[in-house]
Amino acid sequence: MSDATTLAGRVALVTGSGRNIGRATILECARMGADVVVNARSNQQEAEAVAEEARAIGVKALAAIADVGNKVQVDAMFESAISEFGRVDILVNNAGLRKGKPFVDMTVADWREVNGVNMDGPFYCCQAVVPGMIERGWGRIVNVSGLNAFKGHAGWSHVSASKMGALGMTRALAAELAPHGIMVNHVVPGAFDTSRADSQVVPPTDQRQAGIPVGRLGDPAEVARVCAFLCSDDASFLTGQTIHVNGGALAQ
Repeated sequence: MSDATTLAGRVALVTGSGRNIGRATILECARMGADVVVNARSNQQEAEAVAEEARAIGVKALAAIADVGNKVQVDAMFESAISEFGRVDILVNNAGLRKGKPFVDMTVADWREVNGVNMDGPFYCCQAVVPGMIERGWGRIVNVSGLNAFKGHAGWSHVSASKMGALGMTRALAAELAPHGIMVNHVVPGAFDTSRADSQVVPPTDQRQAGIPVGRLGDPAEVARVCAFLCSDDASFLTGQTIHVNGGALAQ
């Protein structure tokens, strides 16, 4: 980064930011000077706690409860953010749903639930924020995915499909929005040391890090720093790209 306040004067909204990578991204944006909107699906206390952490850094923060798979709730969240800050300059689509289920047992409801959060969510959020970005001639959108979009994972066909769909939208929006000064990129975390409550059972740490050349799990802050960089003016010639943050897990 060119300095510690690269995002000063900007407003950043990060979905699924009550914990883990989303929380780390909120705090990194705050450290770089951005006012922030913390989103959680239902845990108001969790969102408020992260907002308080951001305020302690010295920026303004708003906690916003919304299920990103619900367009009415997404629109209400952005209305609150714009009412509070006047605009949203940065959107990080981090919220994701991972629910394992064998394909032969998967119902239409299972498929739609996962795609509603992982694919429809970024669509709803982008629709809410892009018009204002076009009007101002500046914007940053980062879609956060996962290795399951690039490496087949048994029982996660709906998750993998939704994540690859978000990648396709990233590339299309990058081409469409670049003339308006809006950069759109895709970040793919590898195996990280998190405590997601909505995931399926996580394998032991030694199994998870076995295929990682650097020999350890990642820290959420390591993804957050990449996301924050992509949201800055330092990334003004970087759009439509997929950046893997996985300790070399796809290098083999």
